Amino acid sequence: MYLDQIAHYWDRRAHGYAKTIQEQLSGQERDFFQRLLRNQAPAGKSLRCLDIGCGPGFFSILLAQAGHQVTAMDYSQGMLEHAKQHFHEAGVAVATLQGDAQSLSFANDSFDYLVSRNLVWNLEQPEQAYWEWLRVLRPGGRILIVDGNHYLHEYDEDYQAAKGMDALSRHSACYGVDPTPMNEIARDLPLSRVLRPKWDIDWFLSQDVDHLEVQVLRKSFIERQSGQQRSLITDFALGVEKPAEERWLSERIEDTDG
Repeated sequence: MYLDQIAHYWDRRAHGYAKTIQEQLSGQERDFFQRLLRNQAPAGKSLRCLDIGCGPGFFSILLAQAGHQVTAMDYSQGMLEHAKQHFHEAGVAVATLQGDAQSLSFANDSFDYLVSRNLVWNLEQPEQAYWEWLRVLRPGGRILIVDGNHYLHEYDEDYQAAKGMDALSRHSACYGVDPTPMNEIARDLPLSRVLRPKWDIDWFLSQDVDHLEVQVLRKSFIERQSGQQRSLITDFALGVEKPAEERWLSERIEDTDG
């Protein structure tokens, strides 16, 4: 329902967002995410990687510079245009594709490593997206999801209190683009209503995934009424490994025999 509207918003944000990515490529974020991408990747060289919701190409560049084969995908054509420019400037070869993260055009087991940054909160069907990501990932492959509780303040009293005290981040680097349309859409999106990464972890565990790693970023604020310090999860990085095919098969045989 909102897919094209969301893409239109990010088309308008693409220019400013690209400037932010350029700054991050030469800042501390580069070193942090290089380590994160390397630590969460499956073993092997020249991995087949899919950067889903690539934006201006930050993760794609880091993966390509590490020697991997990268496909960068986004539904926003504006973001893809800036990504292509960044790939050219960085001197890396990255395939680009316009596509919906909730309905992938790739065959089963097409990739070794799927990565995504600040995309999933935008999705109307996050469960469908995660199904698709597991489908195109080969057994033993890994997924890295970097995201946050960007709109939980609309539904949770603690996050609302923190937002009211400016303890939570606001839209940055909008470069004159009004975020109101995205704010209004986000209120209707399913992941604005739930605490993450708990929701994501629970979903993957329900799909027989048993190897997960999570890092969370918390921000603190002082409650006005109690004067006590509270901390809330704002951002997170979740690593997920798809079980080996042999283990899945053996479990299903045992379930049938039982």
